[in-house]
Amino acid sequence: MASGCSEDNEVARREPVLAALDLRSYGRAVIAAVPGAGVVVVDRDLRVELADGAELRRQGLDTAAIEGHLLSDVLAPALWVQMRAAYEAALRGETRTFDVAWEAMSYVVHASPLRTADGSVAGAVAVSRSVTEQRRLEAEVSAHGASARDAERLLATAFDRAPIGMSVVDLDGRWLRVNDAYCRILGYTREDLLDTTFRAVTHPDDVDLDEEWTRRAAGGESDSFEREKRYVARDGSVIWVLARSEIIRDDDGRPAYALSLLQDITRSRGADLALRSSERRLRSILDNTPQAVSVQSRDHRYEIVNRAFERRFALEPGWIVGRRDDELLPPSVLAVDRESHDSVLRRGALVEQEEVVPGDGGDRVFLTTKFPLRDESGEISAVCGIYQDITDRKRHEQELEDRVRWTDTIHDAVAQDRLVLHAQPIIDLATGAVAQAELLVRMRDRHDPSVLIAPGAFVPAAERFALVGLIDRWVVGRALELARDHRVEINLSGQTISDPELVSEIERMVAVSGAPPENVVFEITETAVAENLASARRFAEGLRGMGCSFALDDFGVGFGTFTYLKHLPVDYLKIDIQFVRDFVNSEADRQVVHAILGVAQDFGIKTIAEGVEDQATLELIGLIGVDYAQGYWIGRPAPVEDVWPITPDRARTA
Repeated sequence: MASGCSEDNEVARREPVLAALDLRSYGRAVIAAVPGAGVVVVDRDLRVELADGAELRRQGLDTAAIEGHLLSDVLAPALWVQMRAAYEAALRGETRTFDVAWEAMSYVVHASPLRTADGSVAGAVAVSRSVTEQRRLEAEVSAHGASARDAERLLATAFDRAPIGMSVVDLDGRWLRVNDAYCRILGYTREDLLDTTFRAVTHPDDVDLDEEWTRRAAGGESDSFEREKRYVARDGSVIWVLARSEIIRDDDGRPAYALSLLQDITRSRGADLALRSSERRLRSILDNTPQAVSVQSRDHRYEIVNRAFERRFALEPGWIVGRRDDELLPPSVLAVDRESHDSVLRRGALVEQEEVVPGDGGDRVFLTTKFPLRDESGEISAVCGIYQDITDRKRHEQELEDRVRWTDTIHDAVAQDRLVLHAQPIIDLATGAVAQAELLVRMRDRHDPSVLIAPGAFVPAAERFALVGLIDRWVVGRALELARDHRVEINLSGQTISDPELVSEIERMVAVSGAPPENVVFEITETAVAENLASARRFAEGLRGMGCSFALDDFGVGFGTFTYLKHLPVDYLKIDIQFVRDFVNSEADRQVVHAILGVAQDFGIKTIAEGVEDQATLELIGLIGVDYAQGYWIGRPAPVEDVWPITPDRARTA
C-alpha cells in the first residue's frame, strides 16, 4: 500500500482523547495540521459531524450539505463499498490506510478512531489525499522496461537495414557486427566479414593510415577520423569509400570498440573526373556570369555547378556533384525543371521559362535559360542551365500593377459615387434606446451596382497604396450630413490621422457642416494608435476641442492598452469582440472586461461592448456596468436609409 500521506499518518498516530461532543473541534485541528487534505469526522452511528478540507473542495463536494447525514446516504454506492469496511474498523478501535479510486482519480485514505477520556470510541476521522499523479508515474515506470526492450529491437533493425554501410570492430580490427549495406558495398557476405579483419580487405596502400589511427585512438589522442580510402571487393575491383570511424569508450573511459560508417563514392569520383574534363567548355560561362549555372547529364545528374548555384540552394561546396536533381529539388519544382531539361534534349535548342522555387524566406522566381552541350560527335551530352533570380523584379512589377489597378478602382468608385455607408446601431444599456450608430463603408461593384463589396476587399489595398485618405474624406463628408440629425461614429485610418493636411481638412469640414459637434464621434483602432500615438493625440485633442468625441476601438488587444489612456482624451472605449463573444462562459474574458471597466471608470470614460450576439451576453454586460452595446443581436449593419429613413422635410433641405 503506497502512502504519500505522512502528515495524515502523523495526525492519526496521536490517538486523540476527546471530551464528549468534541468531534468537530478535533476535525478542525486536523484540517489546520494537514491543509491540503480532505477530512471527514463521523460519530459512532456513522453520521457526519464535520466534512471539510482542500481535497473535498477540489472534488466539488457541498460539505455543509452532507453534515448531519449518515455517511452511507451521502456517498455514491460504489464509493461507500470501497470505504465502509475501513470506517467500521475505525469505530472498532482499529486504524486503516487504504486506496480509493473514484472518477479517474486515485486517493489514499487514513481512517482512525477518536476516543473519549474513558477510552471508549466516540467516532472516527478519515484523512484523504490525491495520489493520482503518483499512480500515473508508477504505471509509466512499470511500462518502461517493455518500452526499452522495444527500443533495443528497433535500434538493431535500424542498424541492419540502414542505407549506409555500418560496422562495429574491436581494437584488433576484427568485425563484431556489419549491416547489409556494408556487405553490398564490399561484395562480401556477413559471414565472410565476421571471420576476418578489416585490414584483410583494405587496399594495401591504405593499411598504414588505418593502423596509425588505431594506435592514436588507443592512446587517447583521437576518437574519430574521416577520409577517403580504398577497399578491395570480393571480385577484385577497387571500391572508393568515404569512411568515418568513431571510438566508443566503456564506462571507465577506456577505448572498447569502433563504429565505422561507409559511403560508396566510386561513382562520384568518376563524376569528378568528368567534371575536370568538361570545365574547359564551361569555363567561359562560369567566368562571365554572376547567375547560378549548372550542367546536368542526360539522366539529370549534376556534373558542374558554380558557387552562385550552391548559394541559391545553400549547399556545401561540391556536395551536389554526381547527385540527381531529385535529391535537391522539391517535387513541385522538379517536374517543371525536368520538363525544360527534357525539352532541350528533344529539340536541341534553347528553352527559356520562369520557375517558382519555394524557400524558407518565401517563394523565389527564377528566369531559367537552358541550352544543349554537345560532344565531339555532335550529340547532346549534357544540358546547361542559367538561373536568374527575378523575384524582386516580379514583385516590383506586381506592386506597380496592383497600385495602378487599385488607384483606378478607388478613384473611380469615389468619382462615380459608388461608395455607400451602412450603419450599425449602438444602444444605451441603461435605457435600451439607440444612442448612436457606427458608420461602415461599402463599395458598389463597377459592373453590377446591386453587388456590395465588403471593406475587407478594398480597404487594406487602399491603406497599402496610401489611397485610404480618399475613402476617409468621402466617409467624413457623408457622415457629417447624417450627423445633422443623428449621432454617428466615424472610423478613420491611422494614415488619415497622421496626415496634417487631411486632418486640417476634416476639422474644416466639421466646422462648416452645420452638424452639432456633439453628434460626431471619431473612432480609431488601438493598433493605429500604437503606430501613430503622437498623431492620434493631436487629432483627438483638435477635434475634441471643437466639441466632437473620440472612441478607441478594439480596446484590450494591444500590449500597451492602458498606457494610451493617459495620453489620449478618450470618451469611449470599445471593448474588443474577442472578450465579449464568449463572455458568459469564459472566466478569463470576464476578468479582462472587469479590468477594462475599472480603468474606464477611474478615467471617467464610457464603455461600448462590441460583438454582442445573444440575449444572455446583453443582460450580463449590463449588470456589470458596461454603458453601451453593439452587435448582431442588437442590429446588423444596414443601409443608412433603412436605419434613418429620409423624411420629406429633410429631403427638401438636403
